[in-house]
Amino acid sequence: MGNATFGTQIRRVRQNAGLTMEEFAGKLGVTKSSVNMWENKGVVPREDVLRHIAELYGVSTDILLGVNVHSDKTGTLQVIPRGLEKLDQPRLEKAQTMLETMFDDIFEEEDDEDI
Repeated sequence: MGNATFGTQIRRVRQNAGLTMEEFAGKLGVTKSSVNMWENKGVVPREDVLRHIAELYGVSTDILLGVNVHSDKTGTLQVIPRGLEKLDQPRLEKAQTMLETMFDDIFEEEDDEDI
């Protein structure tokens, strides 16, 4: 059985790059059939190909594979990576700006309390 999250993520990466399966395959040095199996059956490629995808398209292998490395005991932070995975590039950049602003405000408040 394949990794359904990987299939969804690899399709999102390809579509965000504006590439057809054939174009995506060409950039990675694999066949269109391989890309089709990744997207539709969740077949995960070899580690070197997976790392190449991550580097070329600026996404972590954890995100591609659906590994949730950002959780706490209550599971409250799980919604953040799941939500970010669904965003296209412009919305992802907007979310990054919003999160950076929010964290800056939080850390400034902590710094003020130390004075």
